[in-house]
Amino acid sequence: MKLLKAATSPTLHFGSLFLAAAALTACGGGGNPALGSVSGTAAVGAPLANASVQLACKNGTGSATANANGAYKAAFNFDGPCSITASSGAITIHSFAAGTGTYNVTPLTQLLLSYLAGQLGTTVDGLLAGITSNSSYQSALTNSTVIANAEEKVAQLLKTMYGITLSSSSFLTVSFTPGQPGADSDLDALLAAGAITGDGQPVASLAAAAVSAGAASPLPGNASGGATGGTGGTGTTTK
Repeated sequence: MKLLKAATSPTLHFGSLFLAAAALTACGGGGNPALGSVSGTAAVGAPLANASVQLACKNGTGSATANANGAYKAAFNFDGPCSITASSGAITIHSFAAGTGTYNVTPLTQLLLSYLAGQLGTTVDGLLAGITSNSSYQSALTNSTVIANAEEKVAQLLKTMYGITLSSSSFLTVSFTPGQPGADSDLDALLAAGAITGDGQPVASLAAAAVSAGAASPLPGNASGGATGGTGGTGTTTK
């Protein structure tokens, strides 16, 4: 009996390992979306109070309701990147999240999407729709260098066209509170300069300029893509 026990123990051991691995895969150990959170501020100068915030990710979807100051937080199982849509009344604006963390939704993030769409040879609508399935878009929107460079180019564009120097070029992820100095003051300045329309969108000429600037600096693999005109820079969603 001792010999039989010694001979069967290795088999039982490896069988246990197999069952454990299967259990881990079933519980998310095999690469399933993990629990995380995305938070930030939705504002167009004034906060988007009580805005509905919807996130559609490479894997997973989430939602949240902003508070009176436009602050939101969504915790759910997902893999980034994610598109972010904030809606309040007649205002609908867009942004994106590379992964977990702070990601704002403002006219500046809408403009950032216009620039990135130009770099990727698409429109804002196409970029938002492709976040869940297009590997090139997913790669670009999770690349910190690509994002930082695009933010800097948008900041330069605003300075050239409107003479406005942003308090921070990291407007996608900087924490801010409406009514306080800093990023919110930047939005107020853009509103006063006529760079933002009443519905929170960058004016058409600014959005088109962002698309063209992005198309002039295509990302690798998109050198021959070209943006499809300037109209996609407005980022209105396809119904």
